[in-house]
Amino acid sequence: MTRSAYKSRLMPPPFVGFAPKFPGLQTFLATGTWYRPPGVTHGLVICAAGGGGGAGGGSVSAGGGGGGGGECKTEIVDVRGASSQTVTIGAGGAGGAYQASGSNGGASSFGALVTSAGGIGGVINYGSEGGGVGGGRGGNRGAIDVTANGCYGARGAGGAAQGATSYYGGGGGGSYGAGGTGGTADTANAGAAAANTGGGGGGGANSNAGAAGGSGICIIIPLPKGFTLP
Repeated sequence: MTRSAYKSRLMPPPFVGFAPKFPGLQTFLATGTWYRPPGVTHGLVICAAGGGGGAGGGSVSAGGGGGGGGECKTEIVDVRGASSQTVTIGAGGAGGAYQASGSNGGASSFGALVTSAGGIGGVINYGSEGGGVGGGRGGNRGAIDVTANGCYGARGAGGAAQGATSYYGGGGGGSYGAGGTGGTADTANAGAAAANTGGGGGGGANSNAGAAGGSGICIIIPLPKGFTLP
C-alpha cells in the first residue's frame, strides 16, 4: 500500500486519550531521534507544529490578532524504510511588537513521513471580526489533515472593545492544546501559549506587544508486531 493511502487512515480524537496505555510510546518535546523497535512495521504518529505569535496592538485603534494554532496530524505510517527517524519539533512564533504582526510557528515532522505546518502569526485587526469594533481577531485553529478527524483546537476568542478607545487582543488559536489568551487592557499582557501545545499566542491590547505561540509536540506509538491495515 502506498504512503498516500496511509494518509487517509486518520484516528479520531478520542483515540488519543488511550495512547499512554500503549507500550513503547514516545513523546518528543524537543527535536531528537526515534529508533524503530525490533519487529515494528507501523506506527501511529501524532504531530503538532508550533503556533504563531500574536500581533502587537495598534494603540487605541485596534487590538492585536491572536496567532494561529499549528497544524496537527494523526497518521498511521509504514516505518520499515529506516531504522530511525529524525523528529523535528517546531518552535512557537514570537509575538509582535507595537503595530507589528506575530511571527509564524515552525513546522514539526517525523522524518519525511509526516510534516505539520506552523501556525500563522496574528495581524492587527482594524475591523470588527471576532469582537467589538477594533477588537483583535481570534487566531485560527490548527489545520487538520484530509478529514475532520485528527486533533485540533478551537478558534481563538475575538477581542472586545473596552470603552470607546481601548480594545482587547484576540485569543490564540488551539492545536494539540489550547492557545494563549488575548490582552485585556493596558495593564494586562497577552498570554503566551504553553510549551508543546502548538497553540497560538494571544494578541496585545492597545499598544501592548503580542505573546509567543507554543512549541509543537510529536507522539509516536509503535503498533503491535504483525499489524496490517484492514
